[in-house]
Amino acid sequence: MPMRVARASGVPLVVVCSMGTLLMVAPAGLASTSPQETQPPQSTPSAGSTPSLGSSQTNDEIDDLPDATADIIGLDGSKSSGFVSLTVRITNKGTSKDIHYAQFENPTYLYREAVFSGISLIDDEKDNRHHPVMDEHDYCLCSGYAPRLPFSAFVRPGESVDYWAMYHVPKELNTVDVKIPGFDPIEDVPVG
Repeated sequence: MPMRVARASGVPLVVVCSMGTLLMVAPAGLASTSPQETQPPQSTPSAGSTPSLGSSQTNDEIDDLPDATADIIGLDGSKSSGFVSLTVRITNKGTSKDIHYAQFENPTYLYREAVFSGISLIDDEKDNRHHPVMDEHDYCLCSGYAPRLPFSAFVRPGESVDYWAMYHVPKELNTVDVKIPGFDPIEDVPVG
């Protein structure tokens, strides 16, 4: 299934064509108002500015990951196509170490580059794990490539950065658990 990534005013839009279905999703929290905004902000608005659908703290799964919080900002898409876009805000609460987006790479599938591909959506009822969509060139449809601005590879101490990933889930799926490498699972996140 061919998939294309396009930008409108510096914001990535995922356009998926499959059997007559067209889906365009602009990841939440990444809206841009003018073409001049091609550089990512150093940090995103505070967690209080966007309601969180669930939150988690770091655990001991990744040794060099500083104290951080992950907030689910959005899990939106099309029920008719099954494609959803997950937006996660990572907040670095540490004082000296950066968080690099490659720390969240996928340990199961070999995506072309180490990117924000390791976040999985888990359907507890059917015991299924959904990984980010991979395009025909083995790239993850997620944050992590220079042409997909705005993008920040690092979350510096005291900063928050929003990352996104695209998934294909069963149309009847209403909630998922979100598993982010290095964080405790975030349970019962509504699929919107």
